[in-house]
Amino acid sequence: MYFDWITWSIWLIGVIIMIIWIVVPIREFKRLLQQKRAELKNKTN
Repeated sequence: MYFDWITWSIWLIGVIIMIIWIVVPIREFKRLLQQKRAELKNKTN
């Protein structure tokens, strides 16, 4: 069976982009959540 390098490399790049597209916003959201929690703690004290 012939292994189509072009198709698999395009597919692999797509999967990597999708993983990055999911992971980066989660990190940003966690960072924003930590900032909001810190602001709330400072306001209560």
